Amino acid sequence: MSLSPVQARFWTLGVVILLMLVTGFRLIGLDHLPVWHDEVFTLVRVFGHPADLWEMLFSGRLLTPDEILVFQRPDPSKGWDETLRALVEHPEHAPLYYLVGRWAAMLPLDPVTALRGTSAAFGLLLPLAAFWLMRELFGRGPVPWVAAAVVAFSPLHLLYAQEARQYALWTLLVLASSAALQRALDRNRPRDWWLYGLMMALGLYSHLLFALMVPVHAAYIVLGAMQGSACRSRLRDLPVRSWLLAVIAAGVLFLPWIFALVSGFGDAVNHTQWMERAVGAQRNLLAWGGHITRAFLDVSPHADPPTLSLLLLAPIAVGLSLYLSRAPRPRMWLLVLIALVYLGVVLGPDLLLGGSRSQHVRYGLPAVLALQLMVAWGIGSALVRSDGIRVLAAAALALIMVFGALSQWRILQAETWWTKHFSASNPEVARLVNALDRPLVAVSPSGVAVGELVSLAYHLDDRVRIWGHGDPGAPVTLPGGFGSLVLLLPSAEFLAAIGPERVAEPIAGTWQWFLE
Repeated sequence: MSLSPVQARFWTLGVVILLMLVTGFRLIGLDHLPVWHDEVFTLVRVFGHPADLWEMLFSGRLLTPDEILVFQRPDPSKGWDETLRALVEHPEHAPLYYLVGRWAAMLPLDPVTALRGTSAAFGLLLPLAAFWLMRELFGRGPVPWVAAAVVAFSPLHLLYAQEARQYALWTLLVLASSAALQRALDRNRPRDWWLYGLMMALGLYSHLLFALMVPVHAAYIVLGAMQGSACRSRLRDLPVRSWLLAVIAAGVLFLPWIFALVSGFGDAVNHTQWMERAVGAQRNLLAWGGHITRAFLDVSPHADPPTLSLLLLAPIAVGLSLYLSRAPRPRMWLLVLIALVYLGVVLGPDLLLGGSRSQHVRYGLPAVLALQLMVAWGIGSALVRSDGIRVLAAAALALIMVFGALSQWRILQAETWWTKHFSASNPEVARLVNALDRPLVAVSPSGVAVGELVSLAYHLDDRVRIWGHGDPGAPVTLPGGFGSLVLLLPSAEFLAAIGPERVAEPIAGTWQWFLE
């Protein structure tokens, strides 16, 4: 059934309004989920507080929750120099998001809302980037609209658009740089190559793993030239010079951070060693199954998704097979390459060498996003058919929208969610602590303990006191006058200090919190 121009305009307007409303969910309830460990350090570094926080926590003083949360807020005496110094100390995190967040924190907003709002702003643009990329790759029609809808309704992208980390910016620039590349290849105009170079430079400053887009784009250009006949002639006609100039320009702009990364390479390695913890191939493969299905349906706040949700892998596989078998060559290779490279760099080392990277979807977000866009192509291309497949495609799109809307509603109503990882239980732990008689929270020095303690402090009553052991070599002497003791990652010295007659048991559902 064909639509008249007027009907087509009304349908387009309706779709645009719907996508704007759904995407706008990213701006709702930015402060409702707990501030977890990694977000704590986002705020600490953005405001230039790292050394000050450590000295305060492990000074041996009794502290109130508010005295700790001071380090989650800007200090007028600390400027951009302190922010840059804190970021350079952790060069494994490219600085663009944090610098934009520092600027956003100057607005009259709560710091958590300002930093999460920065992510939300990038998340608002992600469906537009998906539309742009699919339009550049496959032209007009329903495919770009379906791609925008799949991304807008995705609960996974809602979660990372409401987290004070760089992942929404990273995924946005993965799509935008790829769309800019296709535009430059099609038009081969200087301004389009400059746009591509700018996107690549911004992408490199968004996340170090964005560097993988350089070989992805190079392979895509070569595969495009090798498609069909006259391969040698096509290879000669490649815009190699324009592409190289754009990439080299992006690399030159990224040189300052390369120097920071080289000078702090040892620290960067130390900060990422936790990824080497082996968890087993079966767990990693199951985790990826959960990552893919949760991009479409996510109604459980727990780390392990419901087993029934894995049944969604079957229809997802059908959509992927349609894309792989019928999408136009050579343009279909771009999404395939993004998915394979990012899946390989995360899952590959885990399977070959052992590791736990695959347990964290954030490192493979571009792969999941590429898979979503492939499924969107399968649905969108079927919507233009005149047989019963069109009805099935419309039903599949409707289900994706219903599942996504339900998932987003559940997330916006929840107290916590699995993306908060080992901090997800902190609101419940805080309720337990607040109900105790004269509680003291005691902590041994460690980086993990710092993040967890500050995360908990957001939920503690003012009457709770916090104490950190200041000198690791000195005997532990706990302050007196407290009725209940809560321990965070207690050292052997801590456990010895409370005496053999008092036993510290782990709080249910946690591995880091103990109640004496």
